[in-house]
Amino acid sequence: MTQKKKPVPILVVEDSPEDFEVLERACKKAGFDVPLYRCKNGEEAVNLLYKEGEFEHYPSDANPALILLDLNLPGLDGHALMETIKDDQQLRYIPIIVLSTSGSSDDVLRSYQNGANSYIQKPEDMQGYVSMVQDIKTYWFCRSKIPFQRMHV
Repeated sequence: MTQKKKPVPILVVEDSPEDFEVLERACKKAGFDVPLYRCKNGEEAVNLLYKEGEFEHYPSDANPALILLDLNLPGLDGHALMETIKDDQQLRYIPIIVLSTSGSSDDVLRSYQNGANSYIQKPEDMQGYVSMVQDIKTYWFCRSKIPFQRMHV
């Protein structure tokens, strides 16, 4: 009997509970059944990725398949978090998709300079979110091969 492998989570670093809730609903509507782990700021994300503090019991083999990252976070912002992740040999392989309200060319350029794998401006409505989630699912989980991908979508 073949055992279905447990899906690898997506880490969503997002301070807005409303934006996170819209993303969760869009995933359900898009049929993208993957665990979403939310961190509200950069420091919390660092703690999760390094299994420190409140995340010390987080499974050591459960790094996220990819990270959806808002740039405008309290404390350690998205740019600084990207630098931290991409400077670490154990974490740098995790794809980072910046998901921001900003369409500023400076934010886009700086994000790619800091190691972003993609930059998406947040959609304006639910249909836009569903379409975005379908695109992420198709590209990152069906067409691309990413490290430690263990999901059947």
